[in-house]
Amino acid sequence: MIYDKDNLQMIMIQQLADLDGRAILEVGCGDGRLSVMLARTTRWYIAIDPDKEAIAAARQRTGNVGFHIGYGENLPFADASFDLVIFIFSLHHQNSSQALMETHRVLTPTGRVIILEPDANGEFQQFFHLFDDETDDLTSAINAIRHSQFDLIHHDIFEVPADFDNLADLFQYQFDKSPADETSRSNILAKLLQFRGGNTESQPIQLLDRIHIFSLKKHNDTARKDRAGVPLGRKSGTSTMVLFLTRI
Repeated sequence: MIYDKDNLQMIMIQQLADLDGRAILEVGCGDGRLSVMLARTTRWYIAIDPDKEAIAAARQRTGNVGFHIGYGENLPFADASFDLVIFIFSLHHQNSSQALMETHRVLTPTGRVIILEPDANGEFQQFFHLFDDETDDLTSAINAIRHSQFDLIHHDIFEVPADFDNLADLFQYQFDKSPADETSRSNILAKLLQFRGGNTESQPIQLLDRIHIFSLKKHNDTARKDRAGVPLGRKSGTSTMVLFLTRI
């Protein structure tokens, strides 16, 4: 399977945020494929994920990225450390409100947040729902964004393709991190027929992933408080931050 062959996610992020010379944190980086591409012109780029195997795979990549095991709800960084925080399909996998509060704390007063979240009703997402229906989690993440300490700058929806060589390739994709059994294959085929009608086993299959992208900034009043030196949230020490930076 080839996902987002034209790198539309990266293009959309670059259209909404200036990455050049910035200090950036990515929360939920997975195997780091997008991280390495986004980090090319940054000052430094830290990417965290709670999955040890994903971080191990990410560390095999070369680029201007420090990959670390970490959690969005408890960021081990000092206040006002980053110019930009990015979530790519990760906000709904955690306590969204807590993660956004931590994001607010580690952002500079003029910092920005970019969030990508799959649409619960999107075509590709429907196949994930066959194994683990994330509708409630996705809805909660959107609500957390709307009720956060941030102002919405921009919201858009776009689609990226997931291209499979054939039906066998679709069956092999690990929607729940394990190979599909006979029942799962039957469910996948039924869902595919719902979207595509008659489909032979040898034909290429393209499914569209519908994605929400949000650009956020701190409320004007909290930004003013930051500049006046009023701390937001807990105040972390700098030793952990130094440790992370030396590994880039």
